[in-house]
Amino acid sequence: MNDPVIVIPATIATVVLLWLLYAVATAGSLGSYFAGRRIARRWLRDPEFAAKVDELNQPPKPPEPRKPNPEPVRILTLLQREGRLFDFLMEDIEGNSDAQIGAGVRDIHRKCQKALREHLVLAHVLPEQEGDQVEVADRFDPSAIQLIGNVTGRPPFKGTLRHPGWRVQEVKLSPLPEGQDHFVIQPAEVELP
Repeated sequence: MNDPVIVIPATIATVVLLWLLYAVATAGSLGSYFAGRRIARRWLRDPEFAAKVDELNQPPKPPEPRKPNPEPVRILTLLQREGRLFDFLMEDIEGNSDAQIGAGVRDIHRKCQKALREHLVLAHVLPEQEGDQVEVADRFDPSAIQLIGNVTGRPPFKGTLRHPGWRVQEVKLSPLPEGQDHFVIQPAEVELP
């Protein structure tokens, strides 16, 4: 068994056999192993191919954060522009008298109501008047009808209408100029000398 004529070829055969087993185990088949070697050689020699392979191996980029819808902000912008609603809401009114607040609110109310009527077509969710008895049908839309009080059992429900609700039927807003920041409610005002 110490004869080099037998030991050397046996060692070579064992190494080749182990190499073949390793190649099949890691690549799934000998063909896959050789295809992987060809790709690796091309990756080493062809920089353009290497760049494409490297790009495929990068983790996927996270999706861009979704921008919020600017349409509701545009309504708020109208209420600020026409009635200065945000100026009123953000102002500290603790030191003002009820008469001062009432006088300010009357003007803000009139101007904001005018802006809403010009840019929104509104309707009540339910046609009945406050205080009327109404029936809430089976399969009602909970985004349109909110049940309050002792809510038990299954629909249909009978109760007293406390508020008829509001639904926007149409929005009449002209498109904003290109490049304008849709989320600015009131631009800063700078008076020049």
